[in-house]
Amino acid sequence: MIPDFLYNHSNWLVGLTVAGSFVGFGLALLLLAHTLLPKDWRSRHNEFVGFMLAVVSVVYAVLLAFLAIAVWESFGKAGEIAAREASLAGDLAHDSMAMPEPLRGVVVAEVKGYLGWVIGEEWPAMGRGEALSGEDGPGAALADVGWARLFGIHQALAAFKAADSVQTAMFSEVLARLNSLYDARRDRLLQSEEHLQPVVWGVVLFGAAITIAFTTLFGMDSLLMHGLMTAAVAAIIALVVLLIVAFDYPYRGKVQITPDAYRHVLQVLVRAGER
Repeated sequence: MIPDFLYNHSNWLVGLTVAGSFVGFGLALLLLAHTLLPKDWRSRHNEFVGFMLAVVSVVYAVLLAFLAIAVWESFGKAGEIAAREASLAGDLAHDSMAMPEPLRGVVVAEVKGYLGWVIGEEWPAMGRGEALSGEDGPGAALADVGWARLFGIHQALAAFKAADSVQTAMFSEVLARLNSLYDARRDRLLQSEEHLQPVVWGVVLFGAAITIAFTTLFGMDSLLMHGLMTAAVAAIIALVVLLIVAFDYPYRGKVQITPDAYRHVLQVLVRAGER
């Protein structure tokens, strides 16, 4: 529904484009109303138009506020999921340090490889809007490699035979971490595809058009002043819509969840391996 242009270019360019489109639409409607509807006729209905504009504006403002809060909470949830996945990956590697070789080396190596894959391959794919939780497509192929890293750890654990109660306890802890990492990864992949449905965007754009259209129905002596007021209303609506767009896909665009948590964990593991 939302063109890739909105996520693949700088914020100022996208902002100018969206705001310019809304303002241009409003000014075009104003010129049309000024041409087709006599000013005297519009002036006689200023009070009624003002009342209706107030009603429409309140309803539309509530809708925008609700959507803005919803996408902001979804954005925050996406950040928490990513941070949790990175932490679980680090905890899994750290817990495996108490296990004997070669299991310890396998787990640490696979975790490092997993983190590197998420940072270098999966994150850019999510930024392009590719579906990583599907059954086919380039995104699914990338996701399969990430899953294979975790399955490699699982296979190594399945082949391990604990020699004493301490190793048994550590084995249980490592396995629990791995299962939690599975869940966190699955949550991230699903969350990366969560967004507002097309019907919602249809309502948002239709509401914007109606609200802007009402501002053009006033009868004012100064066309310049009327144009400035219409442009201001259109620009404000555009900025709020742009805010919703920016947070709708938490892993896309210039305003996105970054893989910094994964980088930090990977750096810690690399430094620990060098000691």
